[in-house]
Amino acid sequence: MPSQIRLHAFVGLTVVLASLAMTVSWHFRLPFPGYWDLGSFLLITFFLEQLAMQLRAGGKGSISFVMHIAAGILFGGFWGATIAAVSLCTSQVLRGLPPIKVVFNVSQLALSVSASLLIYQLLGGVIPPAYLQPFAVASADALRSDFVLFFVFAALYFAINSVAVSTVVSLSTGQSFREVWTLNTRGVLIYDLGASIVAIMGAWFFIKSQELTAFGPLGLLAVIAPIVVVRHVYGMYHSLQESGRELLAVMVKAIEARDPYTSGHSLRVSQLSRAIAVELGLPSAEIDQIQTAALLHDVGKIHEEFAPLLRKEGRLTEEETALMQTHSTKSAELVGIISKFRGFIQDSVRHHHERWDGEGYPTGLAGKTIPLGSRIILISDTIDAMTTDRPYRKRLPLEVVIAELQKCKGTQFDPTLVEVTVSSVAVRRLIAGAAAELQQRETPMRSRRVSWPSGYLWKPRGA
Repeated sequence: MPSQIRLHAFVGLTVVLASLAMTVSWHFRLPFPGYWDLGSFLLITFFLEQLAMQLRAGGKGSISFVMHIAAGILFGGFWGATIAAVSLCTSQVLRGLPPIKVVFNVSQLALSVSASLLIYQLLGGVIPPAYLQPFAVASADALRSDFVLFFVFAALYFAINSVAVSTVVSLSTGQSFREVWTLNTRGVLIYDLGASIVAIMGAWFFIKSQELTAFGPLGLLAVIAPIVVVRHVYGMYHSLQESGRELLAVMVKAIEARDPYTSGHSLRVSQLSRAIAVELGLPSAEIDQIQTAALLHDVGKIHEEFAPLLRKEGRLTEEETALMQTHSTKSAELVGIISKFRGFIQDSVRHHHERWDGEGYPTGLAGKTIPLGSRIILISDTIDAMTTDRPYRKRLPLEVVIAELQKCKGTQFDPTLVEVTVSSVAVRRLIAGAAAELQQRETPMRSRRVSWPSGYLWKPRGA
């Protein structure tokens, strides 16, 4: 209930701020752009809203921002915000979204356009800029200043929009703001800023067509064309990412099917590793690499020589333990088959059983010579081993897990990573969610005992 109260309070605050920004923009508004101009931009923006893509942490992502920015620098903050808000409202009402979502989305968009354009004008920005005005004569310095201010406007638009959307997704899903913002925004922010140049192109073509004809149909087509190209590129990039992740997940699930005790283990380890990497504030690309390495850390167990060890019900002999310890190297060899995974991902997989004190395997690396991805995977791997049922014990409560991590920091684990992990709300939420899911589909456990190599307090089965 408190989270719902905070969610509604934030939506209300967004509505108030959007109303204030629109009211101020009204006093600085340009003349009415005309029914044809207004209608054409509304139509194109509405069309682009239908092509919105699902974001990884929740919500929808659309490249209609190109039209919002173009309308803003052509017609000013009030009319630009009106075009953005009306087109989005129409689209979402037709899709049957709940009223609170429609109200929030329309409000945050109106706020993003109008507030960023107000700041743009306060900084000296002209609407439309000199490079878009048919008969304007401007010096090189003035044009350079206009372009700089344009990117300030675009950056402010994306900042307001991403913060508002990430906050509301965080409040509604319980995910941390940092995690949501990183998943949805951090990796594509530069691309969005680059794509905003298309807004200048569209606005320029639109004005040029107005010089040539009364209604500018050629300009309308010129506005649509580059945006559709951008949308196509976005769609291909998004589809390739999703297909790759799904293919890897299917492959790992097939491997884990050989041992019912590790079902879902790699996926949970990848989710935990991602949460820890997000808490560290790592770059988006590195977070994705760590998540991928964590998903693939045990793929070497697909080799036939590990099958009898995974199925063995008694203590492993010294020879069997030594053989089992080769799985990290075997996993790295398989991962290295994919050229894109060589380097950071492959190294993270190879060394995910190295210990902070140098007593791990396969090469006995110690401290910060161990790849960061490996250090993160080791902690995630251990957490999942402790928080899932094993043949020789039931899952352990969170308090015990935290105590064991603290006990082993500086020996088995990187002390800094332990502190980040135990203080992470996102990690605690993942552990609680995994425990609830496992409890729902709990299967009878076989009675057997497994011993791990000396020096390792907690290990996943067969590790």
